[in-house]
Amino acid sequence: MSGAPLRAAAVTGAVVTAADLGLHIVRIFGGGGIGIAAMSGSVAAGAAVFLIVAAAGALWRARSGRAARWAASNPWRFAILPAVAAAVIALVLTTLTGGGFVHGILSAMEHGGIVYGVTGGIGAVARTRKRG
Repeated sequence: MSGAPLRAAAVTGAVVTAADLGLHIVRIFGGGGIGIAAMSGSVAAGAAVFLIVAAAGALWRARSGRAARWAASNPWRFAILPAVAAAVIALVLTTLTGGGFVHGILSAMEHGGIVYGVTGGIGAVARTRKRG
């Protein structure tokens, strides 16, 4: 992940967090409310997007190091680490903000699964693009 575009990933994650939080605020006018749980969901979504952009950027860039070659040839294995990181972030945020452990597990599975699928898919596409 040393070749990851961290600045772009941070900006993208912040934009997603702000947009998701904005959607929660818009719901206030429709009778909904905003609380710490809504904020934790927005932060978890932003963290997931940050990890996707960082991992996909690291896979997409042409690097010649041993770790980069391994990641490029094993995109689904490489995708495990960002997925686990997203799952842990979602679990901790959901549990600490009162969502409970069961809801935290479900949120972790959702965020981790999305990060795993998107990152692995991008890595597989990047691998076939480099071959062709």
